[in-house]
Amino acid sequence: MRVRIRLRLTMFMTILGLTLLVPSPQSAEAGVIDRIKDIYNTPERIAELQQQYMDAQAQLKQQQEQLQESLRQAEEFAAKQEELQRQNEQLLAQNASLSAELERAQQDKRLFTRKLILSAIIVLAFLCAYLLSIRIWRYVVWRRQRAGQGGDSRS
Repeated sequence: MRVRIRLRLTMFMTILGLTLLVPSPQSAEAGVIDRIKDIYNTPERIAELQQQYMDAQAQLKQQQEQLQESLRQAEEFAAKQEELQRQNEQLLAQNASLSAELERAQQDKRLFTRKLILSAIIVLAFLCAYLLSIRIWRYVVWRRQRAGQGGDSRS
């Protein structure tokens, strides 16, 4: 019998120890009460969540519009860049042709100046030759006249 009492006493102490370790039912009631409150507040939470969802959708739509606007601007910028590149290439080609034309014009001017100077030198040489030939002719004529006069006076 003593064994039975001891066994019952040990079982009782074990059960008592286990019940002390288990949380009290008040915290369970508080969790249930909070859940009941959450259930009654659910329509407000749903409305709040719906509003957040609508705000997120509006923000997403605004970001998509901004993205489309940015893409459009990027396309316009790329098109303008291509146009400016083509214009730049045309201007470079035009610049090259104008530079070649200017070089030809300068070369023609140098050639014309050289021809003009050469012509002036030739004209001056002919003039000098003409003047010199006139001087020589006059000298020859003068010598003949002098020789002719000198022969008449001696005779």
